[in-house]
Parts: sequence; structure tokens; C-alpha cells
Amino acid sequence: MKITISNINQILSDKLSLSERGILITMLLLKEDDPKMTLAKVKAKIKLSNHREDLIHLQDLGLIKWSGYNGATKALEKELITPDVINTIDFMNNLYKRNFKYDTYASSIRQRLTENSVEDIRLVIANRYKEWKNCPVMHVHLNPGTIFRPSKFAKYLEEAQRTRVGESITSASNINLKNGDEITLEISKTFVDSESYNIRVWRLNENGTRAGNGNVGIRLGKNIKMSLNIQKNNLERGDTKEFIYTYIAN
Repeated sequence: MKITISNINQILSDKLSLSERGILITMLLLKEDDPKMTLAKVKAKIKLSNHREDLIHLQDLGLIKWSGYNGATKALEKELITPDVINTIDFMNNLYKRNFKYDTYASSIRQRLTENSVEDIRLVIANRYKEWKNCPVMHVHLNPGTIFRPSKFAKYLEEAQRTRVGESITSASNINLKNGDEITLEISKTFVDSESYNIRVWRLNENGTRAGNGNVGIRLGKNIKMSLNIQKNNLERGDTKEFIYTYIAN
């Protein structure tokens, strides 16, 4: 391992965490105190094996050269791909119709998971989709690099929790509601009253089969519940079933 910083001010870079700065400073001070101390001894003395992610980042920034970099990077990639990371990327790929890779974004997702729940992260993913999908300027930012950026994520989460925009997507996902599935009264009870849902309305023939191709529409969660409740009451009085709703995935 070799320290390659050319200016002491590089240690003050805002790209470095406190622990990464501490590693560099400690290594420099130990070398200054004992010029004969080898970096191998420095590594053992301050137990750098416990700071693998920091060392990887320091080499990525060009501040050190570490012979164990490639092996550590591959090992870390495998460890970072947890079920939560896989579920998060799968949710994003299904919604954004993309093919983001687990290993590319595992580290940034794990960082968000240290401060936020999986549900918080999924809500932000859905909220940004609803807000940006039809904007010619912002839709290009529907990617993990922007969504999980530390300086922006807290703002996105606050907006999502305040407006609840995107909650229709996460609520449908939580009950495993897929494109084309029928929306029953029980399923509708999980819907957010103020959120919009894309549905297809099917009118039924006298024999109870679907007529035509159905009509696509956007309904508030509270209106879907109300319509299905009215139909339930009519059925209890002996009327025939007139319609069904099916879900259209965003």
C-alpha cells in the first residue's frame, strides 16, 4: 500500500468521510514518527482490514495505491448484494422499464438503508417516477445515481411523505397486485384515498362475461372504494354484477 496524496489539503476534501481522513492522517503520522516503519506494519498496527470500504474509496479517489484493491472490491460487491438491494433494484427496473445492475448500485442503496427503511426507499422511487415520468427534462434522471444521491434523498423522501404521490404504486406492489389483476373490494381497502390509480373498467354481459375491450381510466382510491361498495350493496339486494375493475401497472 502506498500513499499518493500530493497536497495535505486533499485530506480535507468533502468527498472523504471522517474515517477515511483518519486513516490517511494516521498513516502519515506513523510514518513521520518512525520513517523506517513499513506500510505493511502500519496496516497491521491500525487494523486496516476493518476498513475495507474506506480503502476501496481512497484508491478510487487516487489517494492510495493498494495491492489488495481488486480482490477486496469483488468480495465487497458480493456481500453488498443483499435481498433488500435486489428487491429495491427489481422494483425500480419494473417501474422504470430499465435494467439497472445490482452490483453497480448496491453500495449506494446500502448507504440509504442505514438511515431509511425499504418502504421509504420504494416510496421515493415511486414518487420520483410519478413526478418526472412525463417531464422531458427530468425523466432522464430516473436512475439510481440521482434517486439515491445523499444530498437529495432526504428532500425527495420528505416530499413523498408529505404529498403521498406514488403511494398508489407502493401499495399495489405490497399486495403483489399485477397488471391485469382484478381489483376486488378487499384489495381496494389498501388504496390511498387521495392517490390516482390507472384502471380498466369492464362492463359485464347478462351472463357475467366481459363486454368489449374495457375503458381505461384514472380514478382516485376513494372513488374506487365507493363504486365497489355500492356494487356490493346492490348485489346483496339481488342485482347482477355490472362491472369489474382491473389494475393497470404504471
